[in-house]
Amino acid sequence: MNERNLAGELALLATEVDSLSKTLVQREAELADERTRRRRADADVASLREQLTVARQRAKTAEREIGKLSTYGEHERHDAEGRERDLRERLAQAEAARDDLRGRLEQKERERQALEVNIRELMANLRHAAVKAEEASNHNIGAA
Repeated sequence: MNERNLAGELALLATEVDSLSKTLVQREAELADERTRRRRADADVASLREQLTVARQRAKTAEREIGKLSTYGEHERHDAEGRERDLRERLAQAEAARDDLRGRLEQKERERQALEVNIRELMANLRHAAVKAEEASNHNIGAA
């Protein structure tokens, strides 16, 4: 019986060893898969770090460009405001000169109209004087 027990125990041990061997092979395969995934993850992390470094460099460059553009825009805005002030001053001066010229023109037009009236009155007076002179001349001729 001892041999049977021993044979039975050996058979059980062989089955257990076989089962453990299969489990070991399975775990080694899982470990290999995990190592492969880990290498891929490490490669992805390295790639993402590199992309992050590039993105940060680009962001710094973009910030510098934005700063330059902001400064340039501020200078341009300031210059434009100065030009606008100058143009507004020149416009105000031109409008004042135009209004002055318009006033002078209106004054000259009134003077011209007054002179026209004076010339018409003078012409009427001259015609009347000529008529009177002719009448006096005709009267003097008839009396002589």
